[in-house]
Amino acid sequence: MADFKENAKAMATSTLPREFDISYSTTLEEVYEKLNARAAAFQMPFEIKGGIAGQRIAFVKEPDLDIAIWLYVKDGSHIKIVPNLQQSQTSVNGIRVDKNSVLRRGVKGAYVDIHVERGAYADKVTDTVKKILNGEEVEDYVAPAAPVSAAPEAVDGVSNRSWKTTFWLSFFLGYLGVHRYYVGKIGTGILYNLTFGLFGIGSLVDFIKICCGKFTDKQGNVIEKKKKQ
Repeated sequence: MADFKENAKAMATSTLPREFDISYSTTLEEVYEKLNARAAAFQMPFEIKGGIAGQRIAFVKEPDLDIAIWLYVKDGSHIKIVPNLQQSQTSVNGIRVDKNSVLRRGVKGAYVDIHVERGAYADKVTDTVKKILNGEEVEDYVAPAAPVSAAPEAVDGVSNRSWKTTFWLSFFLGYLGVHRYYVGKIGTGILYNLTFGLFGIGSLVDFIKICCGKFTDKQGNVIEKKKKQ
Protein backbone atom coordinates (compact mmCIF):
# COMPACT_ATOMS: atom_id res chain seq x y z
CA MET A 1 0.00 0.00 0.00
CA ALA A 2 2.86 2.39 0.82
CA ASP A 3 4.49 1.73 -2.56
CA PHE A 4 1.16 2.36 -4.32
CA LYS A 5 0.71 5.68 -2.52
CA GLU A 6 4.30 6.68 -3.28
CA ASN A 7 3.80 5.86 -6.94
CA ALA A 8 0.48 7.69 -7.16
CA LYS A 9 1.93 10.77 -5.48
CA ALA A 10 5.00 10.80 -7.74
CA MET A 11 2.85 10.35 -10.84
CA ALA A 12 0.48 13.16 -9.88
CA THR A 13 3.32 15.54 -9.01
CA SER A 14 5.14 14.87 -12.28
CA THR A 15 2.17 15.93 -14.43
CA LEU A 16 0.62 18.74 -12.37
CA PRO A 17 0.74 22.22 -13.95
CA ARG A 18 3.27 24.67 -12.54
CA GLU A 19 1.94 28.24 -12.32
CA PHE A 20 3.28 31.63 -11.31
CA ASP A 21 2.64 35.34 -11.91
CA ILE A 22 5.02 37.97 -13.19
CA SER A 23 4.93 41.66 -12.27
CA TYR A 24 4.20 42.98 -15.76
CA SER A 25 1.90 42.26 -18.68
CA THR A 26 3.29 40.36 -21.64
CA THR A 27 2.35 38.21 -24.62
CA LEU A 28 3.27 34.69 -25.63
CA GLU A 29 5.42 36.08 -28.45
CA GLU A 30 7.33 38.32 -26.04
CA VAL A 31 7.88 35.42 -23.66
CA TYR A 32 9.17 33.35 -26.56
CA GLU A 33 11.64 36.07 -27.54
CA LYS A 34 13.00 36.28 -24.01
CA LEU A 35 13.34 32.53 -23.65
CA ASN A 36 14.83 32.18 -27.12
CA ALA A 37 17.51 34.72 -26.21
CA ARG A 38 18.57 32.27 -23.49
CA ALA A 39 17.75 29.06 -25.35
CA ALA A 40 21.08 27.60 -24.23
CA ALA A 41 19.72 27.46 -20.68
CA PHE A 42 17.19 24.79 -21.62
CA GLN A 43 17.65 21.07 -22.05
CA MET A 44 15.25 20.80 -24.99
CA PRO A 45 14.45 23.19 -27.90
CA PHE A 46 11.07 24.90 -28.18
CA GLU A 47 8.79 26.79 -30.56
CA ILE A 48 5.42 28.50 -30.66
CA LYS A 49 2.57 26.17 -31.63
CA GLY A 50 -1.19 26.47 -32.02
CA GLY A 51 -3.84 23.87 -32.68
CA ILE A 52 -6.48 22.27 -30.51
CA ALA A 53 -4.37 22.62 -27.35
CA GLY A 54 -4.23 26.39 -27.88
CA GLN A 55 -1.37 28.72 -28.67
CA ARG A 56 1.60 27.81 -26.54
CA ILE A 57 5.35 27.51 -26.38
CA ALA A 58 6.03 23.81 -26.79
CA PHE A 59 9.27 22.24 -25.61
CA VAL A 60 10.30 19.14 -27.56
CA LYS A 61 9.75 15.86 -25.72
CA GLU A 62 12.62 14.85 -23.47
CA PRO A 63 13.35 11.41 -24.98
CA ASP A 64 14.57 9.66 -21.84
CA LEU A 65 11.57 10.83 -19.82
CA ASP A 66 8.88 10.80 -22.53
CA ILE A 67 7.57 14.16 -21.39
CA ALA A 68 7.13 17.49 -23.18
CA ILE A 69 6.48 20.92 -21.68
CA TRP A 70 3.77 23.34 -22.80
CA LEU A 71 3.87 26.98 -21.67
CA TYR A 72 0.81 29.24 -21.74
CA VAL A 73 0.37 32.94 -20.99
CA LYS A 74 -2.94 33.76 -19.28
CA ASP A 75 -4.31 37.28 -18.73
CA GLY A 76 -0.97 38.80 -19.69
CA SER A 77 0.87 38.07 -16.44
CA HIS A 78 0.00 34.52 -15.45
CA ILE A 79 2.36 31.80 -16.65
CA LYS A 80 1.13 28.22 -16.75
CA ILE A 81 3.56 25.39 -17.48
CA VAL A 82 2.01 22.02 -18.26
CA PRO A 83 4.04 18.78 -18.32
CA ASN A 84 2.63 16.69 -21.15
CA LEU A 85 3.25 12.96 -20.97
CA GLN A 86 3.96 11.51 -24.42
CA GLN A 87 4.95 8.00 -23.48
CA SER A 88 5.36 5.37 -26.16
CA GLN A 89 4.76 1.89 -24.78
CA THR A 90 6.09 -1.09 -26.69
CA SER A 91 4.90 -4.54 -25.78
CA VAL A 92 5.19 -8.04 -27.13
CA ASN A 93 2.35 -10.42 -26.27
CA GLY A 94 1.31 -8.10 -23.46
CA ILE A 95 4.81 -7.76 -21.95
CA ARG A 96 6.21 -4.23 -21.98
CA VAL A 97 9.72 -4.06 -23.42
CA ASP A 98 10.20 -0.30 -23.93
CA LYS A 99 12.91 1.68 -22.14
CA ASN A 100 10.66 2.46 -19.17
CA SER A 101 9.38 -1.08 -18.68
CA VAL A 102 9.93 -3.17 -15.57
CA LEU A 103 12.36 -5.34 -17.54
CA ARG A 104 14.52 -2.37 -18.49
CA ARG A 105 14.36 -0.19 -15.38
CA GLY A 106 13.36 -2.59 -12.61
CA VAL A 107 10.11 -2.44 -10.66
CA LYS A 108 10.89 0.66 -8.60
CA GLY A 109 12.57 2.43 -11.50
CA ALA A 110 9.64 1.86 -13.82
CA TYR A 111 6.92 2.86 -11.37
CA VAL A 112 8.39 5.51 -9.10
CA ASP A 113 11.79 6.87 -10.09
CA ILE A 114 10.68 7.79 -13.61
CA HIS A 115 7.89 9.98 -12.22
CA VAL A 116 10.29 11.65 -9.80
CA GLU A 117 12.66 12.39 -12.68
CA ARG A 118 9.82 13.82 -14.76
CA GLY A 119 8.73 16.04 -11.88
CA ALA A 120 12.28 17.29 -11.35
CA TYR A 121 12.58 18.10 -15.05
CA ALA A 122 9.30 20.07 -15.04
CA ASP A 123 10.43 21.95 -11.92
CA LYS A 124 13.76 22.80 -13.55
CA VAL A 125 12.11 24.17 -16.69
CA THR A 126 9.67 26.18 -14.58
CA ASP A 127 12.44 27.65 -12.43
CA THR A 128 14.51 28.61 -15.47
CA VAL A 129 11.54 30.25 -17.21
CA LYS A 130 10.64 32.18 -14.06
CA LYS A 131 14.17 33.50 -13.62
CA ILE A 132 14.45 34.60 -17.25
CA LEU A 133 11.09 36.41 -17.17
CA ASN A 134 12.10 38.12 -13.92
CA GLY A 135 15.37 39.30 -15.46
CA GLU A 136 17.58 37.01 -13.39
CA GLU A 137 20.75 35.36 -14.62
CA VAL A 138 20.59 31.70 -15.58
CA GLU A 139 23.35 29.32 -16.49
CA ASP A 140 23.56 27.41 -19.75
CA TYR A 141 22.32 23.84 -19.63
CA VAL A 142 25.15 21.36 -19.40
CA ALA A 143 24.39 17.71 -20.04
CA PRO A 144 25.48 15.61 -17.07
CA ALA A 145 28.60 13.58 -17.58
CA ALA A 146 28.18 9.84 -17.71
CA PRO A 147 28.27 8.78 -14.06
CA VAL A 148 31.00 6.59 -12.71
CA SER A 149 28.73 3.79 -11.63
CA ALA A 150 29.33 1.86 -8.48
CA ALA A 151 27.96 -1.08 -10.41
CA PRO A 152 29.45 -0.97 -13.92
CA GLU A 153 27.98 -2.98 -16.75
CA ALA A 154 30.83 -5.45 -16.47
CA VAL A 155 33.98 -6.12 -14.49
CA ASP A 156 36.66 -8.23 -16.13
CA GLY A 157 34.16 -9.49 -18.66
CA VAL A 158 31.57 -10.49 -16.05
CA SER A 159 28.14 -8.85 -16.45
CA ASN A 160 26.43 -7.09 -13.56
CA ARG A 161 23.13 -8.70 -14.55
CA SER A 162 21.73 -10.94 -11.86
CA TRP A 163 22.30 -14.63 -12.50
CA LYS A 164 19.34 -15.56 -10.32
CA THR A 165 17.00 -13.23 -12.18
CA THR A 166 18.23 -14.52 -15.52
CA PHE A 167 17.86 -18.11 -14.33
CA TRP A 168 14.27 -17.75 -13.10
CA LEU A 169 13.16 -15.69 -16.09
CA SER A 170 14.57 -18.38 -18.35
CA PHE A 171 13.04 -21.17 -16.25
CA PHE A 172 9.51 -19.74 -16.21
CA LEU A 173 9.37 -17.50 -19.29
CA GLY A 174 12.21 -18.72 -21.49
CA TYR A 175 9.82 -19.65 -24.27
CA LEU A 176 8.81 -15.95 -24.44
CA GLY A 177 12.41 -14.75 -24.47
CA VAL A 178 11.92 -12.61 -21.36
CA HIS A 179 15.40 -13.50 -20.07
CA ARG A 180 16.82 -12.10 -23.30
CA TYR A 181 14.95 -8.81 -22.83
CA TYR A 182 16.45 -8.65 -19.34
CA VAL A 183 20.05 -8.95 -20.57
CA GLY A 184 19.52 -6.43 -23.36
CA LYS A 185 19.07 -8.82 -26.28
CA ILE A 186 15.81 -7.24 -27.40
CA GLY A 187 15.94 -8.40 -31.02
CA THR A 188 16.34 -12.09 -30.23
CA GLY A 189 13.92 -11.69 -27.33
CA ILE A 190 11.22 -10.66 -29.79
CA LEU A 191 12.22 -13.56 -32.06
CA TYR A 192 11.88 -16.00 -29.14
CA ASN A 193 8.53 -14.46 -28.27
CA LEU A 194 7.20 -15.02 -31.78
CA THR A 195 8.59 -18.54 -32.14
CA PHE A 196 8.09 -19.79 -28.57
CA GLY A 197 11.81 -19.88 -27.83
CA LEU A 198 12.80 -21.03 -31.34
CA PHE A 199 10.32 -23.88 -30.91
CA GLY A 200 11.71 -24.67 -27.48
CA ILE A 201 15.20 -25.47 -28.73
CA GLY A 202 16.64 -21.98 -28.29
CA SER A 203 15.18 -21.50 -24.84
CA LEU A 204 16.51 -24.89 -23.75
CA VAL A 205 20.00 -24.09 -25.03
CA ASP A 206 19.89 -20.74 -23.22
CA PHE A 207 18.80 -22.40 -19.98
CA ILE A 208 21.69 -24.87 -20.18
CA LYS A 209 24.14 -22.03 -20.84
CA ILE A 210 22.79 -20.08 -17.87
CA CYS A 211 23.17 -23.11 -15.61
CA CYS A 212 26.74 -23.60 -16.84
CA GLY A 213 27.63 -19.92 -16.45
CA LYS A 214 28.18 -19.40 -20.17
CA PHE A 215 25.22 -17.17 -21.04
CA THR A 216 26.13 -13.58 -21.98
CA ASP A 217 24.45 -10.19 -22.02
CA LYS A 218 24.12 -7.89 -25.04
CA GLN A 219 27.73 -6.74 -24.73
CA GLY A 220 29.03 -10.30 -24.60
CA ASN A 221 29.77 -10.22 -20.87
CA VAL A 222 29.28 -13.53 -19.08
CA ILE A 223 26.48 -13.73 -16.52
CA GLU A 224 28.02 -15.70 -13.70
CA LYS A 225 26.52 -17.14 -10.57
CA LYS A 226 28.07 -15.27 -7.67
CA LYS A 227 28.48 -16.66 -4.20
CA LYS A 228 26.68 -13.70 -2.66
CA GLN A 229 23.90 -12.49 -4.92
